[in-house]
Amino acid sequence: MRNFIPATPALTALLAASTLCAAAPQAADSPSNPLYQVTVVSHTTKALNYGHQTGPTPIGFHGTVLMPDARGEATVDSKRGVVEIDARFSHIGEPQRYGLNYLTYVLWAITPEGKPQNLGELVLNASGKGKLRVATNLQAFALIVTAEPYYTVAQPSGVVVAENQVLPQTVGKVEEVDARYDLLPLKPYHYDIQAGDTRLKAQGAKVSMDQYEALQALYQGLNAIQMASAAGADQAAPAAMKKARDLYEQARTAQAAKADSKQVISTAREAVQAAEDARLIAARRAPASAPASAAMPNGTR
Repeated sequence: MRNFIPATPALTALLAASTLCAAAPQAADSPSNPLYQVTVVSHTTKALNYGHQTGPTPIGFHGTVLMPDARGEATVDSKRGVVEIDARFSHIGEPQRYGLNYLTYVLWAITPEGKPQNLGELVLNASGKGKLRVATNLQAFALIVTAEPYYTVAQPSGVVVAENQVLPQTVGKVEEVDARYDLLPLKPYHYDIQAGDTRLKAQGAKVSMDQYEALQALYQGLNAIQMASAAGADQAAPAAMKKARDLYEQARTAQAAKADSKQVISTAREAVQAAEDARLIAARRAPASAPASAAMPNGTR
């Protein structure tokens, strides 16, 4: 049976969009609105050294202050040359509660020294559940889940919604990860609770899961192109940016023509990848004093 979920107005707007435009600015925070101010930089989580060929071991996940109800579990299996992770999550809310530019979730491995590795996108179903099976060549790492503007980001945002939790039956050497995260451009994050609740209630018409994923893939492509452009990629990597924009337009045209959703998603995700490649080229060519990551269009990152 096919699942149907509400399409938010931000995603639905892509159906009628004809140009690459910046996301609409969000309303300014009012002093009367309750706010969470979370500085993930001061947080500490636990990394584990899973040993070499020690076999599968369970590990849990718990939600942070941004999503306290989030839950998860994973089986981590250390094999020859690779560590496999089979993770399952539940009670994960829509990422857009944190801002219209947050469209998806990503699972990260963070070394004790603070180096991040994007393990993959956590795709949710209509019940707020998701799972992914991935692998890493890291030996010791912590696992966190963050809300992101698109799935190929190279560094995690400050919107950490879940982190690993050592269980009594977990096998491995525990190491503290001091989440100063010197290598991660994390910034204080302000969550307007009332605005977040309003976004969740502002639901559009219900669409199938395939249609929703196609819309989300298109919006991720738009985010990736905007952020790459803001980082100077139009000048630093014009060929990659042209490829990203061409692929995005192909995906949008296919979606408007009611083409197969898989085709739309595949083309849009390739546009995201091309745009992120262009952004990284621009970051490498930028002066040493320039920031390594571009701000999101609405200033939330």
